[in-house]
Parts: sequence; C-alpha cells; structure tokens
Amino acid sequence: MALGEKYSLTKMRNMSTYYRSFNNYLRETFGARVYRVPLDAGFTCPNRDGTRAFGGCTFCDDRGSGAPTIQPALNIKNQLETGIGRIRKRFKATKFMAYFQAFTNTYAPEGVLRELYDVGLDHPDVVGLCIGTRPDCLDDNILNLLEDYHRKTFLFLEVGVQTLHNRTLDLINRGHSAEEFMDCVARVKKRNMRLATHLIFGLPGESEADMLDTVRRIAPLKLDAIKIHQLCVYKGTPMEADYKRGELPLLEEDDYVRLVADALEMLDPQTVVMRLVAEGSQDEIVAPQWAFEKERVMQKIESEMQRRGTVQGSKFAQALALSAAQK
Repeated sequence: MALGEKYSLTKMRNMSTYYRSFNNYLRETFGARVYRVPLDAGFTCPNRDGTRAFGGCTFCDDRGSGAPTIQPALNIKNQLETGIGRIRKRFKATKFMAYFQAFTNTYAPEGVLRELYDVGLDHPDVVGLCIGTRPDCLDDNILNLLEDYHRKTFLFLEVGVQTLHNRTLDLINRGHSAEEFMDCVARVKKRNMRLATHLIFGLPGESEADMLDTVRRIAPLKLDAIKIHQLCVYKGTPMEADYKRGELPLLEEDDYVRLVADALEMLDPQTVVMRLVAEGSQDEIVAPQWAFEKERVMQKIESEMQRRGTVQGSKFAQALALSAAQK
C-alpha cells in the first residue's frame, strides 16, 4: 500500500490494531517482514564538534543514539553483514534495510555519503535505506543526492527534532531551531521523499501541554512516519548528572501511556508509527525503570486506546482545526 493511499480508521480496526505500525507498512510494501540493520558510519554532529555547539544533545550518550548491537570498529560492509547474520539467525529474516542510525548521517560531503550509501545497498538482501539526520544538515546539495537514492531505492529519511519548543531545544543543546525543522520539512516534502521525525516526551521543563502542542503542530505536516518515545537517562550523559541531583523529574509510566494515546488520536491516520517506546538495558539506561518493560508499556497503550474506543487519527480533524486557528 502506497503512503498516499487512503488508510481508513475502519480498516485499522479490522486489522486489530490501534495505529499504523511500521512493521505492518513494510510488510504491505515488500510482502514480508523487513528488519533494519543499525549502522555507525563514523559521523559526528554539528552540536558536538563546535559548528553549532559542543558536547551534543544532553540526552545522547557516546554512541550517538546508535543501537548497542552496532560494532563501530568494523567498516560499513562488515557491520551490515554481521548485523544481517545476527538478525537472520534470530528471526529467519530474508529482507533488510541498511539503517544509518548513529550520530548525523548526512554530515559529510556528498561524495563520502554516496560511497557509504552505496555500500549499504550493495548487499543482495537489502531492499532500502533509512538515514537518520538533523534539519540543519540537509542543504540542497545533500537533498539532491538523497533524491537520487529516493528514485532508485526505498529510502526513508529520519529527521530528529524531539520538540518544537525553542526554549527546550536550547536547553538540551540541540543547536537548531523549530523554524529550521519546519523549513527542512517543506524542502524535503517538495521533493516527495519519505520523511519521518522523532519526538521525545518528558524533556526537561516541558509540561504535558507542551508535549501535546508539539504533536498538534506536527500533525498538519502529514509526515510519512513518526517516532515517539519517553525520555531515558543514559549513563555518562549530562542528564544523568541532573537526574542524580534530583533536578530531572521523569514521566511516570501511566502518564506516558496516556500522553501517547492523546498523541496517536491527533496524528494523521496515514502516518506510519515507527516507535512508541524506547528500550534499553540496565547497562546503559539509569531511568526510568519501566523502560525495561517495553512489551508491557506497548500493551498498556493499546489497552488505553481500547478503553477510549479510539484509534490513530480519531481527533486528527480537531487537531487540524486547532492548528489553523492558532496561526
């Protein structure tokens, strides 16, 4: 099913789900389960190297948000082959996407990027690319390159923003503004490329109203996909120090479940949901403890949607109307 095809609330109910999951979307597109293989191509970020700021996002550890299974000492070809072998053995998988995940994966000259992306696509069982990046690292030359890949393969561009409140973006040392993100979205969508974004609920200083306001402003953009997850405190980050000093309150599990349900109701029903809960091990995450119970939290989200009698997009029209009224 193409992303532009009508995806009704009735069909979602008939599929026995409350939101349009990425797994379902990939299965519809490729006829089989597709697994992403996370990669670390050796990039950094402009808010780490001094171009925009130093130190990176205050929530991000020294893996640059890369999965713990990544072996960054290996080159991309070997990372990909190792990752495919591991996933194939565990899940009997047959189709994969090369997921350039760690740090900012468009933060290099076009020639360097092309060489890396080509290696990612060279494996016969790789059916596409996911590329994680930031809104300030997508100038027109980079977008021209990505558009070439969009034409010849299945490409998903993931542009993190986390929140649309500039005071929070400054507080967490993002090094870009909400306005830069909105401009980036317009330029990417003008090229008809698949675009996803990431939001974090529970960032320091944000109220529940702030978090839902970000979703309300995201909803009219009709992005192809979205990731939402709770704030996790990773070891070795500035946020760990804040948390241990008692200066960083975290969302309770049930509050997070309620907020996610609120967010899903506001989203376009065609938007693919890539993630709703961040997970990790106790070796890397300090808090919250419920981050180690992903399946339980996911079930709670679905139970909350069932209790309400709603699905993704149930309040999309209201969200559009409110956003229009606030302009």
